[in-house]
Amino acid sequence: METGYRVLTTTDINTLDTVKNDQYGALGVSEDGRQFRYVKFGGTSTIQPGFLLVGPAAPANSTALAITATGTGGQVAANLLAGSRTLVVTNGVTAVTQDQFQYVEINVGGASSTASYSLKLAGNTAAANGGYITLLLQDPLPASATTLVPGTDVVNLVLSKYNGCAASTTGNAPAGVTVTQIVNTASVTNYGWVQTAGKAIVKATTATIGLGIAQDQAGTAGYVIITAATTGNLGWAKASAVSNTASVELSII
Repeated sequence: METGYRVLTTTDINTLDTVKNDQYGALGVSEDGRQFRYVKFGGTSTIQPGFLLVGPAAPANSTALAITATGTGGQVAANLLAGSRTLVVTNGVTAVTQDQFQYVEINVGGASSTASYSLKLAGNTAAANGGYITLLLQDPLPASATTLVPGTDVVNLVLSKYNGCAASTTGNAPAGVTVTQIVNTASVTNYGWVQTAGKAIVKATTATIGLGIAQDQAGTAGYVIITAATTGNLGWAKASAVSNTASVELSII
């Protein structure tokens, strides 16, 4: 498959990998117009097809991290200037693994932020508790950015919603609906495609033809429910729920 927007075959859609072979959130489409996103599947249990998956919870101690002072941890003055593609931050009390995060949010002014930037990461180094994390910025610091100030400006490290998505009753950004069985275990993590738009079948606690659908946050993990609105945040039902399933038209951003 080519990088960027691509046409997926039936084989592509139903193939699982145990190594990451594409970027999180890569967009694919089938010849009939259904849309899919490339994800890492979370959890250590088998996920059946037709389940709604949502983004992962934010890792502990990944917010309000201090920008490291120059001369410490490999930080240099140029890292703090507009156009920089490298930034060093001081880790909290939870160890960080290599390339764990996909985005960095920079809050200029710390808790009293006067400006905030959300930038895509190309990668990050591993760091122990209290160590130093080198962030490699795919999106450079904007030309309009003022010089960052260590000890004042802080960052949040953020996972892509496609990095470890799982069936859950905890509210989070919807990632997509499974199209094949995913056999995750404590030692095996799978990567593959979830459906985000077009005709699909989903597990449903409730659904009524023509009405919107949303994540079920009170019933069964991975199920959808009817919404009071005429359109839901996931799409709408093409048929009412029967035997805990519903035919739907997905519209997940």
